[in-house]
Amino acid sequence: MSTSSSLYWSMVESGEDSGAPARVRVERRGDRAVVILDEPERLNVLSAPLVRQLRRELAALDTDPEIRSVVLTGADPGFSAGGDLR
Repeated sequence: MSTSSSLYWSMVESGEDSGAPARVRVERRGDRAVVILDEPERLNVLSAPLVRQLRRELAALDTDPEIRSVVLTGADPGFSAGGDLR
């Protein structure tokens, strides 16, 4: 991992999201979980708060013995515009 990506992930992990609206939704469908990036007004851009919430949701699903697969998708209009470099 490069120094710049290490710095990015340490900044992502250090932030707080208290009171922030949900940017990631999880729908359970039997033994599948569908994880939806849900910030369509920003084209589901991967901002630090969204990535923090996504990591928390994926970590929770990883420990759930009933979940056998995870599908990652984005709310319309599309999957994601990419990373938010601001």
